[in-house]
Amino acid sequence: MQKKQSFGHPAQKAFMELVRCGLSGAIPDESLFRPLSAEDWNSIYAMARRQTVCGICYDAYCRLPDSLLPSGSLLPRWVARVDAIETSGRAMSEAVAALVAMLREKGLHPVVQKGLSVARFYPTPDLRECGDIDLWLPRNEMKHAIRLARTIDPDIHSHPDGSRSFIFRGFVVELHRRLINISRPLTARSLKKFAKRRCDSTIGNTDAIPSPTPLLELLLINVHIMHHVFGTGIGLRHLCDYMCAAYALKGQYNPAEFEEACAILGISRWTALLNNFLIEYLHADAAMLPPARPRKGRTIDPAALMNIIDEGGNFGHHPLGADTAAGPAARGKFHTLSMFLKRSRFAASAAPAEAFWHFIRLLIGQIH
Repeated sequence: MQKKQSFGHPAQKAFMELVRCGLSGAIPDESLFRPLSAEDWNSIYAMARRQTVCGICYDAYCRLPDSLLPSGSLLPRWVARVDAIETSGRAMSEAVAALVAMLREKGLHPVVQKGLSVARFYPTPDLRECGDIDLWLPRNEMKHAIRLARTIDPDIHSHPDGSRSFIFRGFVVELHRRLINISRPLTARSLKKFAKRRCDSTIGNTDAIPSPTPLLELLLINVHIMHHVFGTGIGLRHLCDYMCAAYALKGQYNPAEFEEACAILGISRWTALLNNFLIEYLHADAAMLPPARPRKGRTIDPAALMNIIDEGGNFGHHPLGADTAAGPAARGKFHTLSMFLKRSRFAASAAPAEAFWHFIRLLIGQIH
C-alpha cells in the first residue's frame, strides 16, 4: 500500500524534482537523491504511477548519475512502463489520424481535444501518458458522426453531458457536443458567442490531428482540470498539460481576450489558483502563464489544490492507501457526486457560480 507522503518527505521532494526537470529538460538536483533508500524509490515510482507522470519522471531520471539510481527490479519495471506508454501513444496517434480521415471523408470537421492535442506541447510528446480519444464536432454534424460511429461499434454509449462514446481500434472515443464544457447556462451561451468568431480556423483545421485554436485550447484544459478537481479529483499530469500548453502557446493568443473569457466564465479566481500552483510546485515562470486577475475574493492557498491531487491521483482512481488500479466505486456516478460534496467548500471558493451549476448537472446525471 502507498502511504501518504508529507510534502517535506525526501521521496516527495525528489518526485517533484523529477516532474519539474522532466518538463524543463534540466538536470535534477543531485542532493535531493543522495539520501533516498530503496523504499523511497519505490514510493517515487508509485507516486509517478498514481499521477500518470511515469514518462515525464523517467526522462529526468535518466539524467541522474548511475551512483544515485536505485538497484534491484525498479529500473526494469520503470523501463517497461515507459515502453508501454510510448507504444500506446504511437498506436493512438495512428488511430486518431485514421478516424479523423474517415470522418473528413464523410464531410465532417472533427477537432481533437486534450490527449494528443496537448501531448504536442511536451518536450517529448511520446512520454505524455494518454487515456481516451476526445473529439469535438460542430453541433450540426453530431448526428451524422453518431451514425458513422455505430457502423464502427454498435454498442455506442450515451453520457449525461450529451457526449457519446464507442470503441475504435481498442481505444475509447468520446464525441463531444461542446468544445469547452461549461455548466452555468447563461455563461455557456455567452461563451458560445465569445468563441463563435474564433472557431472558423478550428473547424477548418486540416492537420492530421486537428487541434483547437490557442486561446480555446488553454480555456479547454483549464476548465477540464477545474471540473475534475471539484469532482473525483485530478492527476498532476493535467497540471503539467496546462503548463506545457501555456509555454508553447505564449504569443499565439491575446492575453486580454483570455482574461475576458475567464471573467465571462467566472473562473478568474480559479485561474489565479492554477497559476499559483504551477509557480509554487512546478517552478513555472509567471510571465509565461495566461493572465489571471480576480477582481474580488481572497486568494486560495495552492496547498489546498496539491492536497486534492495527492489524495486521489489521476481522476481520483488511485486513492491513498490503495494500489494503482482503479476500483469500481471510483467510476460510479454516486462516487463523483459524493466527492463533489466533500469538496464543495473548496469549489465554492474557487468558482462559486460554476460550482453550483456543475453540482446541478451532477444531480441530474445521478437521476438519469
